[in-house]
Amino acid sequence: MSPSGPFAETYLFERVVELGSIRAVALEIGVEPSSVSRRLTSLETRLGTKLLERAQGQSRPTDIGVRYYEKMRVLRAQVEAVEADIAGDAETPKGLLKVNAAIDFGQHYVAGWLLRFRQQHPEVEVELTLSSRNVDLLGQGIDVAIRVGRQADSALMSKKLADVPRVLVASPDYLARSGTPLTPDELVGHEHVFFLPEHRRRPLRLTDGEGRVYEVSRRGGVTFNAVFSVVEAVRSGFGIHAGPRWAFQDALDSGDVIEVLPDYSQPIMPMCAIWAPAVLVPARVRRFVDFISMEVKYIGGLE
Repeated sequence: MSPSGPFAETYLFERVVELGSIRAVALEIGVEPSSVSRRLTSLETRLGTKLLERAQGQSRPTDIGVRYYEKMRVLRAQVEAVEADIAGDAETPKGLLKVNAAIDFGQHYVAGWLLRFRQQHPEVEVELTLSSRNVDLLGQGIDVAIRVGRQADSALMSKKLADVPRVLVASPDYLARSGTPLTPDELVGHEHVFFLPEHRRRPLRLTDGEGRVYEVSRRGGVTFNAVFSVVEAVRSGFGIHAGPRWAFQDALDSGDVIEVLPDYSQPIMPMCAIWAPAVLVPARVRRFVDFISMEVKYIGGLE
């Protein structure tokens, strides 16, 4: 059935972006492709700009079209949430839930959370994007992002899920070859495994039980911007690494890696769920945040 109402043309445009062609959208709603094409042309005329590039049966959004898609998707979700509230259906999670997380944590945990969440709420569709850097929630239409660290954007809503302790680790083989540091000063001269290139230039900050802070310069052996590649490098004896305890919990439990300088602590960062403020937060967002607040409690290496 062809959509109607004030967002009808916008809905058609969104579906063309998502399905990739006008013909696919026409088939979905049971009308002729020419009908969809005319309504999209009407939308472009009203806005005074081109939203789609059409060629050989395929349709791709222009740069402006991408911006329009992302912004209108967020706005339409708000309208739907308000209408659901008025209709008394605001507590039923439904619609597309877009989640963003760091690559390794997302693969290892968030993907499973989303699958289990959808089993409980089959009217929710889920989409997970993974990235090594923080993304623009509003610009990319992300409903919920899971981030570690203090958030600079105070305009966003957040809920703390857990603390993320950090641990200094190395393999037994590496320590047998190079010696086990007993004080922060003894870290100097050791090989280190890094997560990001800039960490090579950043001193390691350690605090002892009496609150004294030590900053240790490091030199590098290898750098991998994937957490589980770092874990494998440490297991294989390529050096010492300062990283999140959750990533090394299994290796610590098995003895494949050993904690170095266990009496010294590193700064603990919060893990938070982040979402955009709204007149009415959709049920799928509220319920998912509550759901992962419980799930995160079962992860070893978090507090």
